[in-house]
Amino acid sequence: MARRPAAHKASGPASRAGNPAVDGRLVAIDVRSLELHSGGARRVDGSVHVDALRCGGQDYQAEPATVDVQCEVVRLVNGWHLRLRTQADLRGPCWRCLGDAHLHSAIDVTEIAIEGAEDPDMECLYLVDDVLEIADWVRDAIAEDLPSTILCDEDCAGLCPSCGENRNLVRCKCARPDIDPRWSGLAELAQRLEIGSADDDNAGDSAVDVDED
Repeated sequence: MARRPAAHKASGPASRAGNPAVDGRLVAIDVRSLELHSGGARRVDGSVHVDALRCGGQDYQAEPATVDVQCEVVRLVNGWHLRLRTQADLRGPCWRCLGDAHLHSAIDVTEIAIEGAEDPDMECLYLVDDVLEIADWVRDAIAEDLPSTILCDEDCAGLCPSCGENRNLVRCKCARPDIDPRWSGLAELAQRLEIGSADDDNAGDSAVDVDED
């Protein structure tokens, strides 16, 4: 995480005038309404509704759907330094067995927005006309924190490809599927390597050290 600049801090609720909200939930922050001078900072606390996230063709819902957030806004000489912190629990299908997978995300991310910057790293996509779309930022930050493979457990056995039973719950008696003939060459190679390794081990065990007189 980028180092935060030194700042004079103040805090305030999300209901401050100028911060759009829907049913009491924070949607955006008008950073101009914070009336910050260079080096000044303010922390805005509130709650944000998290829409369902779609990943791998499956939907994952935050539970509860509203999460508490802290957003620290620091005024720079020619821009803004933004820090977002929140936590969320999500539930959705496991990619192997389709059972419930429970995920926890702890978010602590920053954005920098420099006025007139040509470097994309110095721009914040969520800050438009000095209005920070914090609900969108929260949702995207949680989505980026999702694992590459969503599982109910690291050792999930998945579904049987033959009968469809959940192998985590039922001991499947189906025969193992035949190996795709396109992989047969690799299977033979693996078998030869295994035999060769066993022969080397046997040769080492049978070696006898002879002491010279």
